[in-house]
Amino acid sequence: MFRFALSIEVWFIIMKKPCRSELFTAFAVLVLTSCQSLDPAALQPISPEVLLINITPLDATIFEQRLKVDLRVRNPNNFDLEMTGLDFTLHFNDQRLARGLTNQSSTIPRLGDSVLSVETTTSTFDVVRQFLNFSKNKNLTYQVSGVVHTLEAELPFENKGVLMDTSQATDSPAGS
Repeated sequence: MFRFALSIEVWFIIMKKPCRSELFTAFAVLVLTSCQSLDPAALQPISPEVLLINITPLDATIFEQRLKVDLRVRNPNNFDLEMTGLDFTLHFNDQRLARGLTNQSSTIPRLGDSVLSVETTTSTFDVVRQFLNFSKNKNLTYQVSGVVHTLEAELPFENKGVLMDTSQATDSPAGS
């Protein structure tokens, strides 16, 4: 934008001088080459990395459980990411536990991160099913996936991890 505004001022100065046609041609080439440098791929943001860092149980009823889910959003872009919302689904051991939505705006600094807390609701039956399916011989894995909303784009994300590795727990000597 700055180069274009500067080019317009230069053009007005040049047009007052003789040899207008040669200078106009040079100006047109300059404008076209500066517009060509605006690569659309360079303007498209890279999807952020979203990590699960904490889940806090809140109040519960017989049919639903409220949870506070803390997520760390990492911005790999070389510019601040203006987040306008977030939509995610949380799975434990390949079973859906909760879906979270927020329209909370946040600025994730360039090459930095920020923690976002989202209150969500899940079925009490889903929580009970998670406990019933939990086995001492099986790792506790999670997956968080969804979309980060910005003014310009919807950026998908997915992250998987192991919360508890049972192989390390069973390899420890007895009595320690």
